[in-house]
Amino acid sequence: MTKNSSYFLESMNAMQIRKKVDENTVAVLVFGACENHGDHMPFGSDFIFPLEIAERVAKMTENVIVLPAVPYGVSLHHKGFQMTLSLQSDTLVKIITDILNSLISNNINRILIINGHDGNIAPIEDAARSIKDMHPEVTICCLESWWTLVGQIRKDLFDIWNGLGHGGEAETSAMLAVRPDLVDMNLAPSDTIPKLPTNVRIYWNFDELTRTGTTGSPRNASIEKGKAVLETIESVLLSLMQEMDQNNWKYGINVNQDKTK
Repeated sequence: MTKNSSYFLESMNAMQIRKKVDENTVAVLVFGACENHGDHMPFGSDFIFPLEIAERVAKMTENVIVLPAVPYGVSLHHKGFQMTLSLQSDTLVKIITDILNSLISNNINRILIINGHDGNIAPIEDAARSIKDMHPEVTICCLESWWTLVGQIRKDLFDIWNGLGHGGEAETSAMLAVRPDLVDMNLAPSDTIPKLPTNVRIYWNFDELTRTGTTGSPRNASIEKGKAVLETIESVLLSLMQEMDQNNWKYGINVNQDKTK
């Protein structure tokens, strides 16, 4: 994919950066993983799809730069499957912390994180809360798990398990919509809905849940559902950006503070 130089940092030169980046710039960070998603899906699914979302948001908003995606995440629970590439949790926390500090040192205090992998959720929160403690002026927004959010918003969209699953109905549909050339539906495995407690979390290894590298229902995926996923997440993030811009990236009790002085 050729990245547009007007908003992808890695495609911009110093002159473009000087013209583009100021104190109102919003930096978009994508965190993914490199791991098995079943025989039908690419290993990079967890950053390929969020990058597409980031590009769509950048195209439709002003003063946004998209940073190079971090393609590795905390995938220790997937190491039972061949070629899982994983960071330790504390490693990822340090990486995120260093990136955020680099942005702040460049006077960028408006940050949107788009996460594509469940194992990254805790490290992202750990790093973000530490940065917020050190730099109260920074605003960090995070879309933690789009695959859960879509099923909650579009309850009519998916056939099985609200679209949930690793390489399942939602993820496969999303990849069919953005990179159909990387998805082989002829290899999509049958449904795997693991038996898990409803209200209490188990910290499982993935090979305890599936023999195929997938859970959910990948065979029920479709391009049409993937387009609906894109539209839903795009709408959520564009609404967020519009609201944050209207309030000068303030929130909570600070929104009306200037008006009450």
